[in-house]
Amino acid sequence: MASSARRKVAARLGVTVVIVFFLGTQFAPSVQASEDELPVVSYINRETSGKKILPDFASIQLGESVPEQYRAAANRFARLWKEHVTGIKGYDTVKDVPFTLIVPDKIDETVFDGNEPKIREFLLEHVVPGALVEVKDQNTYLNLNQHPVHVNLSCFDMLMAYEINQSAKVLTKRNITEHLSLVFIVGNLTESDVQSSSTNKFNKRNIQETNRYNEPQRLEMKNATKELALSKENRIGQHLMNFLAGMKSGTKVFQHFLSSSNLSNLMDDSSYMVFIPSDTAFQRWHPIDWGFYPFSVQEFTEMVLRNHFVRTKQPLRMADLRVIHGDQRYKTLGGEYIVLKNKPSPNVNNVTILSDYTLSNGIEVFILSEVLFVSEAVVSRLHQMHKDKETPPLLAFPWFGAQFLSHSFLALERDTRFTQITRFLNTAEIAQFISGSNYTFFVPTDEAFERYSFDLLPDSVLASEKGIKMLLNHFIRGRLYDRDLKDGELIDTIGGMPVKIQRSFENTVRVNTARIVESEVFVYNLGTMFYTDDVLYPDLLKDEVKAITDLKNVDRNVPDSIGGSDVYTTELNPPLTDRPTTTSFRSLYGLLTTNADVELVPLEVTESNKRNSDEDSSQFQDDEIITPKALPLRYFYNPKK
Repeated sequence: MASSARRKVAARLGVTVVIVFFLGTQFAPSVQASEDELPVVSYINRETSGKKILPDFASIQLGESVPEQYRAAANRFARLWKEHVTGIKGYDTVKDVPFTLIVPDKIDETVFDGNEPKIREFLLEHVVPGALVEVKDQNTYLNLNQHPVHVNLSCFDMLMAYEINQSAKVLTKRNITEHLSLVFIVGNLTESDVQSSSTNKFNKRNIQETNRYNEPQRLEMKNATKELALSKENRIGQHLMNFLAGMKSGTKVFQHFLSSSNLSNLMDDSSYMVFIPSDTAFQRWHPIDWGFYPFSVQEFTEMVLRNHFVRTKQPLRMADLRVIHGDQRYKTLGGEYIVLKNKPSPNVNNVTILSDYTLSNGIEVFILSEVLFVSEAVVSRLHQMHKDKETPPLLAFPWFGAQFLSHSFLALERDTRFTQITRFLNTAEIAQFISGSNYTFFVPTDEAFERYSFDLLPDSVLASEKGIKMLLNHFIRGRLYDRDLKDGELIDTIGGMPVKIQRSFENTVRVNTARIVESEVFVYNLGTMFYTDDVLYPDLLKDEVKAITDLKNVDRNVPDSIGGSDVYTTELNPPLTDRPTTTSFRSLYGLLTTNADVELVPLEVTESNKRNSDEDSSQFQDDEIITPKALPLRYFYNPKK
């Protein structure tokens, strides 16, 4: 009985093993394939992928459409295109599809040896169909050879710049027509293959096999393999973080920057030398009260960190450094070179090594007195590129609770182009609406205000409810950059009215009807100003402007009647004539005068004094009569009957 039961169990187990083995053999290839499959990349111009189309720019003189320093490169590319690509069989030339030409600064035609297919493949490698390429970090397109064209932000000589396919530095971009733009680069997209060997067959198959472009990754993940990129924890990086966490003081700033980056994912199981600047070293670059802190620029900080890591087979210990003869030179993960010396004391690039630690997993740690590869010149150039990162001084005037508004006001006050907007800001009480920071301000020039006669408006109008609303329609909550002003986008203002962004193919940007004449005027790290040539929503004050225009046609010394049947005059005995009463003058009379300016005297009260007044006046000669302008006017009126 027991043996029978055991046989049944064994039989069932055998069947189960067979089924599992069968399923394993069926699904193993698909699982393996999924593991080897490259990540899916979303190409911006995927709609034109696989289409054999060519741009039509035969009638366009590329050289005449770009600045002089880029004309030679544009003309060279256009000439090669005309000679080797125009009329190519199997491709259709289209006019209504956008294209981007990626123009190398130099093309060495000798490497082609007159080979027509080589030149053609080279040119097609530099054409992106279906899109006007935006030079923006992590944008990826496909060129006419169906290869990725990946834009990323990287560091060149310790300064940030854009590059394509992690090799060609971007110089500039120019929009030529509505459907054509040029991106000028240093080098070319196939430089490594073309220059490696003159006998290399430059055909489509070889491009696909030997010129495997890296798939797009985050800036911090540059050159990381797929396995490391997917790994959330790395043993080497984790050991280093544990070491820094155990340090009571002195390395907290480096620990903070390292934990905020993905640098540890670049580290494999090799041995490393890690150079850690002390907190005092970082503190040197921190502004005392306000100013620019270079490590507020994330990409720069990431590159600095990379240049403090050295991958090596055998780390150099401090004991070895003290007795070794000569300099020891190493290349960092960021591509810079460091030199270790033992005289006059152990140092790296002439920076003193304060202490050293040997970790159990093959990491040698050196604590430094300074940050490597950071100098006054580097920080100054970085500052010019990132003025939006600069911290401001705290202002108590004019509006303590509105720092963006205060700094904007002071900056505009120093510019003679903005006397009207500073008067507007000084008059209207808007600090309560623009408190703190993180704003965008569209600033009209004086010419824009004068175009609508706003310069004639009194302060009382600017401070009125309509005046404040018009001013607030020039402010947006949230800091915008030029790249954020996208064509066709509607953005709500603090005044409640939306503004529409219009960006032409010539890169001219308009906000409603106002053209931006100066872009990205940074107000420290508080916000951004854009100078415009027009006022937004000027119709809000059109009635007040019309009243001012009407007043200019009226004799201000003898004003018209102001209200009802009451007659106001500067004459003691006014002529009995009916004068028309206008609403515009009544409103302007109230705007331009105050109670202190005008004294109203009933006409009948003054009749009894008329005789005495005539007698007194006869005692003065004409040239002795003085009417000071500072004295108030006396208006006489007849009360309503």
